[in-house]
Amino acid sequence: MFSSHSPFYRAAPLPLQERLLSMQSRLRGLLTQRRILTQTTASIERSQWLSPEGWQTLQLNSLRQLALDAQRRVPYYRDLFDRLDIDPARWTSLTDLNLIPELGKDDVIAAGASLLAEGGPWLRFKGSTSGTTGRAMLGWRDRASIAFEQAFVDRQASWAGYRQGERRAWLRGDPVVPAHQADGPLWRINRADNMLMLSSYHLTRENGAAYLAALEKFDPVMIQAYPSSVSYLARWLEEHDLTYRGKALRGIVTSSETLGADDRRVIVERFGCRVFDWYGAFERVAAIGTCEHGNYHVMEDYGCVEFEHNDDGTANLIGTGFGNRSMPLFRYRADDVVVPADPAYRCPCGRSFRVVERVLGRVDDVIRTPDGRHVVMLDWIFSGLFGLMEAQVVQERLDEVCIRIVAGPDFGRREELALDSRARDRLGERVNIRIERVASIERTRNGKFRQIVSRLSGEQ
Repeated sequence: MFSSHSPFYRAAPLPLQERLLSMQSRLRGLLTQRRILTQTTASIERSQWLSPEGWQTLQLNSLRQLALDAQRRVPYYRDLFDRLDIDPARWTSLTDLNLIPELGKDDVIAAGASLLAEGGPWLRFKGSTSGTTGRAMLGWRDRASIAFEQAFVDRQASWAGYRQGERRAWLRGDPVVPAHQADGPLWRINRADNMLMLSSYHLTRENGAAYLAALEKFDPVMIQAYPSSVSYLARWLEEHDLTYRGKALRGIVTSSETLGADDRRVIVERFGCRVFDWYGAFERVAAIGTCEHGNYHVMEDYGCVEFEHNDDGTANLIGTGFGNRSMPLFRYRADDVVVPADPAYRCPCGRSFRVVERVLGRVDDVIRTPDGRHVVMLDWIFSGLFGLMEAQVVQERLDEVCIRIVAGPDFGRREELALDSRARDRLGERVNIRIERVASIERTRNGKFRQIVSRLSGEQ
């Protein structure tokens, strides 16, 4: 009921919507394991300053503990370790991790519940993602895992100059304003989090001034946003030869999409502050954050990340996260690519974590609507629709999109109607939704899957 995704929220008047957002935040705070959050926060405040030898020792100890727990409690790994004669108690080097075979998304889907730890905790949370491959994958987390993740997100915010309790703005995928709403405030205030939540689904040239006025009035210390959303506002400022006039803003934290160099440039120029880009994953196997000097650091205290180097100077990510014992994933092959920096480079910030020059991947097109909105990050409309093997949104006309799906036998009429309803909720009633079942979806020349493909010309 509290969620902005719920019908009750969408039908509620604005004051009640804001109360529901605050209640949702308070409930999330109650569900977070505060002791783990406090302990992890204190621990990673120290570990960010470790020497390479120090964090490698930390990684080995964390890996050994994680693997021993998985050997005892996770059927998939208990059987795998027994079959391959793997004994984590004997591990003496990080290279011992290579005894475990890589794990891909298809492997996780096939393994199913055997990857879930036995013996609790009883309170666990289920999620799913379509990711960059468009295939739904189920994942489980517990309260300790949520607290572990939150500590690292909070540390990235502190690198951006933010302190807990200060004002912040949120411009991401939460549908805080119903899609059908065309007038009135296109934002809500979450007073429990002291946060202005703006809709990323209603950004238009006509609304740009109102969004920026709302931001300037609230005057946040930090803005957390999709790169495409905050760069849209920055380009609106550029188009009108203006700069952001808020006084308190110290940093903008972007995540969930690839931040392009040109987008970063215009954001910095027009908002007058630094941009801190964050990479995370639904699978919780790797995290990469931006320090005060603008460098991307692999969070070595979050997990063990392997670089699989390609011939073009890029590297594929293979990660083992330390924070989720309810569903641990060892050597999981992520769908993202980075450009590693020179291994000898040392960042002026003083942290010895490895540096990457750029985070690649997650580059999707944008869906444009007849009323001028730009819609990004459509993952949610596919979430939890099991039997949906792959999905891609293709736009060739401004008033129509085609959702191409590769569907298994479990994807029936009910699931198709749910997908249609979610798409209409995101794109609005002026966009015709057409669902087309296909045998397969083509990849790009480099083998990557694009979840959104726009074939509109610039003039449309």
